[in-house]
Amino acid sequence: MKTARRAARDIVIWVTMTGGIVALVLGQTVIGLIVLAFAIWQLVLVTRRGGGLFVDQRAADRPGKPTVS
Repeated sequence: MKTARRAARDIVIWVTMTGGIVALVLGQTVIGLIVLAFAIWQLVLVTRRGGGLFVDQRAADRPGKPTVS
């Protein structure tokens, strides 16, 4: 499941980055910059091992007092 989640995350990041570049080339500067900023932000989160788009929330959904691990 983790490999599928990582593959989906990587595909979404690269498609978003490509969409931002295409928008810039086609003259849509504001949209292109916003989409590229989002893609770069997600890429930075992934490189810092923060999870990016898909974060496993199963531990947070358990009943009881939350713990920090």
